[in-house]
Amino acid sequence: MSAPGAWLTPRQEPEVIIIGAGTFGSVLAWQLGRGGGSVPTLLLESGRLERTEHVQNAPLATETVPPPSLPEAVADAPPTGNGRWRVPWRSPLPYHGLAYGVGGRSLFWGAYCVWPVLDQDGIRDHWPARVRAELSDRYLPAAANLLGLPRTAPHFDGELNRRLRGRLLGALAGNHLPGLLRPNELPDPPYAPDLGSSHQYSCVSRLNMPLAIDAVEDGIGGSPRLVRFSAAPLLTERLGDGTGDLELLTDCHVIGLQASGGRITAIDTSRGRLRVPDHARVILAVGTIENARLVLGADGLPHTAHRAHHLTTHLRSNLTVRIPFPFDPHPGPGREWGAAALHTRGACRRPSGPDTRFHHQITAYGVGSLPEEAARRLYTETPRYDVEALDRMLRIPPRHLVVTLASVGEMAADGTGEVSLLDERDRYGARLAYVRLSPGPADRRTWDAMDRSADAAVRTLVGDGPVEVLRSGRFVSVAAGRSAALLEPAERREPLGCGHHEMGTLRMGDDPRDAHTDADGRIHATQNLYAAGPAVFPALDSAGPVLPGVALTLRLADHLRHTVPRGRAVPEPRRETERSGA
Repeated sequence: MSAPGAWLTPRQEPEVIIIGAGTFGSVLAWQLGRGGGSVPTLLLESGRLERTEHVQNAPLATETVPPPSLPEAVADAPPTGNGRWRVPWRSPLPYHGLAYGVGGRSLFWGAYCVWPVLDQDGIRDHWPARVRAELSDRYLPAAANLLGLPRTAPHFDGELNRRLRGRLLGALAGNHLPGLLRPNELPDPPYAPDLGSSHQYSCVSRLNMPLAIDAVEDGIGGSPRLVRFSAAPLLTERLGDGTGDLELLTDCHVIGLQASGGRITAIDTSRGRLRVPDHARVILAVGTIENARLVLGADGLPHTAHRAHHLTTHLRSNLTVRIPFPFDPHPGPGREWGAAALHTRGACRRPSGPDTRFHHQITAYGVGSLPEEAARRLYTETPRYDVEALDRMLRIPPRHLVVTLASVGEMAADGTGEVSLLDERDRYGARLAYVRLSPGPADRRTWDAMDRSADAAVRTLVGDGPVEVLRSGRFVSVAAGRSAALLEPAERREPLGCGHHEMGTLRMGDDPRDAHTDADGRIHATQNLYAAGPAVFPALDSAGPVLPGVALTLRLADHLRHTVPRGRAVPEPRRETERSGA
């Protein structure tokens, strides 16, 4: 712990203290400086400000996410991945870990952004009604606009996208893909482009994959440059806005929280103890597992338990196939094949209990003769391959059609996932977390249904003839027909820790007996401690956590802007008897 008497003194007294400058902490700090007066904010980050853009915004970027690994035997072992990546907990599962640094994992994420469904009939755990309504009406569209979802990158709007989309549309309309939703059942996000009033056009728009990629007109050789969203530029924008109301402290590792009377009164850091002003709010934004660890280890919180339940993630499978290019390699004057980015949604029906949902993220490329190393990277890193290099490769006359399905499924919160504290401590003296997470019977049924659906969808796109399937880094021929699985489960399924989609350890709800946070993300029975990001999700379908997480962060910023009492003590929270009307 920090040495007694060593105090950390910020430049100005903050009204909001954010712990973690990753995806959601950076968005929150940025939003608190917009419109209606800037809120004095202190941002604590364990890493550094090393880059201000997504790693793939630079041509031929080589920096990427390291492979998943088990935590080192030594507590808080030296970070990996150019000094940034670390797995600061214990678990029998391999994890990629956290990206320590400003921007966090938003610097590396893959840009797929499926629209979340929060109010579907039979949903497993309901969001508070007020939150659900405000997200759907205001904050999800605002987050989509911030991420760049309403704009279609031209690389994914060419002839190949149109041809494959037509095949999917026909199969879905004819109910030839059991388990997948028909076009008229697909959700229609509010930012969907106005392609016309006909049913056909509406279905077309719903099959296009939403991508957090913007196209700017300063590309190479007249081709637009593709820019992926990251949170770091937002933070640097506020740091340079001239107000001086945001102070960023890097190399500042938060060790623990000190509480008294239901308030966080101090924060222990590697740079000393920080006093929390009486009127200030503290926001946890260091990731789902680390958020839970800080709450569980807080000194002086009367409600603190030793475990955070309801930890979930997403079930993930990958399938890549190739066939000889089935179309004329020369599409005609004024046309380009480009790449395809599509998605379909499905559900695993259950005789009792709510259905579980899944979706397929479909990427396809028509590629020519490539050097072996370039081909290996393209096939194995799809769809994360550097978009600038991909653009150049797509200009080679195609010889193969390569189709990748990244399938994502909802995980049931059946009590198998939790975060607890160990007696073991890291090099700063903080107790380490232990993560337990395993698929239950319902998850295995969802995984099986999702994989069968992926095989059927691939056959719809490439036909029933022989194909080559990517297996262990090389393509292997598979005979014609639909009867056999294209890959065995162990060959296609990712470990649960590999998705960066941990959720739910501090989920929100009105009843403190079953939820850690209220509808605003405030920890129940505390006055000034909040959590941001997927840790507060009550549930989520197969959609990724970035879009709803950013939406909740924008909502939290508005809540803080209007409720932080400037220079006054924070009012006592209502007792639970008052909440229930007793």
